[in-house]
Amino acid sequence: MPLPLLDLKPYINAGRIIFFNDAIDKREALEQLAARAAEDEAVTDTEAFRQAIFEREEVSSTGIGKGVAVPHAKIETNKGFGITIGISKSGIEYDASDAQPVHVLFMIAATDQERKAYLQLLATVANLLKQPDIYEGLCNAASADDVLSALNLSA
Repeated sequence: MPLPLLDLKPYINAGRIIFFNDAIDKREALEQLAARAAEDEAVTDTEAFRQAIFEREEVSSTGIGKGVAVPHAKIETNKGFGITIGISKSGIEYDASDAQPVHVLFMIAATDQERKAYLQLLATVANLLKQPDIYEGLCNAASADDVLSALNLSA
């Protein structure tokens, strides 16, 4: 039986959305997202989180295909969950599973204490990003409010 999907509103806010306006590589995109994620109260050890993100990428690319990447790290020092979103109009060479550039990144910071909720969060993000209208809305977003609207998280 599949896990129920979660409401993402508690984990995303306009301050955790980045637009990559320049040509940027995967490493720099991850660095910028990790730095922004570290501003969230869920991340209590910035360097441990950053290191975990890069270690996870070394195991296998989190570029899941169709222009999407979901870099994530589940570590003891994180308290709860947080999502930081990156949007790249030009695309990022990311070593994705389909070898296509990535335009939408959802970086997830997670505690290692809540496995079921973590799996629900990953499933919810994957489910959303598989929906063509949501992906298109994210790619066409010009502001953080546009991103929240595309995700149906507007106030």
